[in-house]
Amino acid sequence: MSEATLFTTISFIIGLAYGVIAQRKQFCFSGSIKDIILFKHTRRTASLVVAITTAIFATQAIGYFYTVDFTTTRYYMNINYLFIILGGALFGYGMMISDGCSSRHLIKFAQGEKESFFILTILGIFSYLTYTFFVNYYDTIFSLSVIQSTLVDKVWQIPLYLIVPVLLFLLYKSLVQCRNFFQVLDGVSIGLLIAITWYVTTVYASNFFITITPQSLSFVYPLGKIGEYIFSGLDITHLHFGVVAVFGIILGAFISSKFNKRYSKKQMCDNSQQNPPKLPMKLFGGACMGVGGILAVGCTVGQGLSGLSTLSFASLIAILSIYISAYFTAKYMHRKNALIACFVFDFEPRNSCKK
Repeated sequence: MSEATLFTTISFIIGLAYGVIAQRKQFCFSGSIKDIILFKHTRRTASLVVAITTAIFATQAIGYFYTVDFTTTRYYMNINYLFIILGGALFGYGMMISDGCSSRHLIKFAQGEKESFFILTILGIFSYLTYTFFVNYYDTIFSLSVIQSTLVDKVWQIPLYLIVPVLLFLLYKSLVQCRNFFQVLDGVSIGLLIAITWYVTTVYASNFFITITPQSLSFVYPLGKIGEYIFSGLDITHLHFGVVAVFGIILGAFISSKFNKRYSKKQMCDNSQQNPPKLPMKLFGGACMGVGGILAVGCTVGQGLSGLSTLSFASLIAILSIYISAYFTAKYMHRKNALIACFVFDFEPRNSCKK
C-alpha cells in the first residue's frame, strides 16, 4: 500500500469512527440547545463540554511532545472578526431552522432522513459558491476599509489557565451527578478523534512527506468540495482529507444505525400538534450554514472542536457567535411552537455523588 493510499485509508477510518460514535449517542450541538430549552436536560451539553475539554488537552499534548505549532493553522492566520461573527450568527440561525448543523445532517442522512440529503446538498452548493466568490474577488473585498479594520494578521492564543476553569465550571453545571460522567464518554471519544486527526495531518503527514494543510475535522468546506468532486467526473484529485472523512462519517453512521435502530425511524416523532419549519425553510437554513460556515472558517465541529482545540481566540468568538445565535433562534421557535424534539436525551438515574 502506497503512503498516499494509507493516508486516505486513515482519513476514511477517522470519519468512520466519528460517524459511529455520533450516531450511537446522537452527539449534537443544536440538539443540546433544544434539550435545554424543551426539557432542561443537559446530557448532550455535558458531552459537548467533555469533547471540547478532551480535544484541547489531547491536541495541546500533541503540540508539546511533537513540537507542532498550531498558530500556523487557518484558525490564526488572516482572520476577519466581522466575518467570524456574521458567519457564526448565520450558521447558528441556519442550524436551528434546518434542525441540525452540518455534522448532524450527515448522521441523519445516514439514518435515512431524506430531508437531510437535500439540506446537505444546498449547504454544499452555497459553501462552494461562497468560497469561490471570495477567491475570485479577494482583492476587492479586502480593499474595503470596514473589512481592513476588522482583519488581524495574528490571532491571540488563549492560555490554558483561562479556558480550562470555564470548561470545568460548565461541566459541573451540566452534570446532574458526578457519576453521570460515564454517560458522556462519547465526548471523550470525539475529543480524542479531533486530536488524532491533528496528529495525522501534521506529524504523520510530515514523516511520510505527504503534502497536506494541517487540519482536523470540519464539514462545511468539505461538503462544498464533494460537489466539485462529483461534477469533475469523480476525479480523484479532488478527494482531499475532508471529503474522504465525510464519506467515512456517512458510512459509519449508516452501519451504526443498522444496529442502533432507535433513531432510524423519523415517524417515531409525532409533531402533529406543532408547527416546525417546512422543507423550503430548512433549505434556506442549509444555505445560511453554507455561507456562514465559510465566513466563520468552520462549523460547530470545525470551530467548536477543531479550532478551539488549538486555543484560538477566533475559534472561541466563532463558536460563541454560533451558539448565541442558535439559542435565541431556538427560543423564538419555541414560542412559535416550531421547536421539536423526536427523542429525549437525559441522564439515567444515579443515587450518589450529587451536586
